[in-house]
Amino acid sequence: MSDILRAEKQEPSRRAVASVVAWALPTIAVAVSAPARASSGVPAQPAGLNGWILFKMPGDSTGAYRVEGRPGETHQYGSYGLWVTNTTRRSVITDTRIILHYLPGPSSWSPSTSSAWSDLNQIGTHDFPEGRHESYEMTYLSTIVPTEGVTNLVSDMVFTGDVRVDGTEPSLYVDRYVTVDGVELAFRRKYGTNVYTPLNSNTPPSTPNTPRDRRAFTAPDEELESDATPA
Repeated sequence: MSDILRAEKQEPSRRAVASVVAWALPTIAVAVSAPARASSGVPAQPAGLNGWILFKMPGDSTGAYRVEGRPGETHQYGSYGLWVTNTTRRSVITDTRIILHYLPGPSSWSPSTSSAWSDLNQIGTHDFPEGRHESYEMTYLSTIVPTEGVTNLVSDMVFTGDVRVDGTEPSLYVDRYVTVDGVELAFRRKYGTNVYTPLNSNTPPSTPNTPRDRRAFTAPDEELESDATPA
């Protein structure tokens, strides 16, 4: 679950790239951490929900959060988009969700204009070390037709949310969920860090790349370098 933010037409700066979100939703057998992707030489494609979307945080006491899918666009580390890797034509992919936990929470979110994703709906609060975060969920509404190796999703969401931060740095945690063939896979990252936390026993810790990961690299790149921070 998560929010997607950022809007600049030019090539992202190093600081801008720090707001790019690396997605990786591992399955039972395979998972690759962001540092492993950075050093492998072959961008890892762990099984599950992967991709790149953009987050933008307010720069002063008042401003807006922004979340963008940017379909069809690229950045210096790969292509924006969302996809499920290591699928077959017989895979059943359901319950694809992104949850965003913000502190402080926005006063409201703009309604969805996506052809595939729901509004960002508030689903309560969650406590993290920084304090109590407001939690928002968007769900994938379109039918997913699986393909061999990589199944692409529509990633055309754009959300903005006005917020007052009063000079403090906002905090954001991003959860991703997908169910593949009846198995729910889920993990969490904290915005601006490489910290990866599986959210259930089906989702393994990070492991080395596998040949199947490399085969799935026919999908858009998901390469992460050391100066890019996943969320």
